[in-house]
Amino acid sequence: MSSDSKDPSRKSPDKLCLYVNDETSSLEAVVLGTALDMGEPLDINPVSKFHKENGSYPAEADLIREIGTFEKVLTDQGITVYRPEVLEGVDQIFTRDIGFVIEDKFVVANMLESVRQIELPAVKYLLDQIAPEQILRAPAAARVEGGDVILHGDHIFVGISLRTNRAGYEFIKRAFPHKQVHGLPLVTSDDPDKHVLHLDCTFQPVGNTHAIIYHDGFKERPEILYELFPADKLIEVSLEEKTRMFPNVFSIGPDKVVIERSFAALKTALEARGFTVFEVDYTETSKLSGLLRCSTLPLRRTKSS
Repeated sequence: MSSDSKDPSRKSPDKLCLYVNDETSSLEAVVLGTALDMGEPLDINPVSKFHKENGSYPAEADLIREIGTFEKVLTDQGITVYRPEVLEGVDQIFTRDIGFVIEDKFVVANMLESVRQIELPAVKYLLDQIAPEQILRAPAAARVEGGDVILHGDHIFVGISLRTNRAGYEFIKRAFPHKQVHGLPLVTSDDPDKHVLHLDCTFQPVGNTHAIIYHDGFKERPEILYELFPADKLIEVSLEEKTRMFPNVFSIGPDKVVIERSFAALKTALEARGFTVFEVDYTETSKLSGLLRCSTLPLRRTKSS
């Protein structure tokens, strides 16, 4: 379904075909979050807490408008867009965290915040279309959120953060033994500028060989990232750019990237490397400490040959 309304018409597939093996292959189907009926402002991370305390928390109407512009980019590119069922008084923008697809498996996230766990029923209509053996659930002690899980072919990067613990990382390792799974500890802080909420707030691949990175977002140097992405393939961002969430773009193809429209320097860097850039206004959404990747849950990307 692709209508952001309380009673959307939708045609659920008889069987939902899943496949995601990286962050950049051509996107075919995705779950996009919704800002309808969000309820009271939340302060579950340093950024949203700052805006709640300073009277700059985003209005629901602005969030709905911004997500709508993102949806149009996706549908204009021929991508099937599903939406969560709207739950009364629940913030449902950041679908990335409630679950994620690795290869043909849907991993149901085990989120830190109880207020996030109540979002899961909104995608039940999709889970009902997936074979039970394709759905993986983390054990109770293993916290893992989709924003901390980044795929790159044979490699899976897992951010060790306030939201994803080492047990969550070990769960992914056990679930995908044929993959090389790397745990990357992230910087956490009460300072909203320094804090890294998820791995995709400090690092993300773009295209087949490039990546965006904020070097100081890691507690220790992530050697594997520098092995896979040489210096000439890295787009480095500053602390100020990290705070504005430059790494949290969303690839819809190996040479197509959706970014926040104010990221002029990033747009220039991407276009110089041959990427087609799609711009959307996500200024208000960013105040909740999430951006474009955060508000998407890819279900299917084209398989590499």
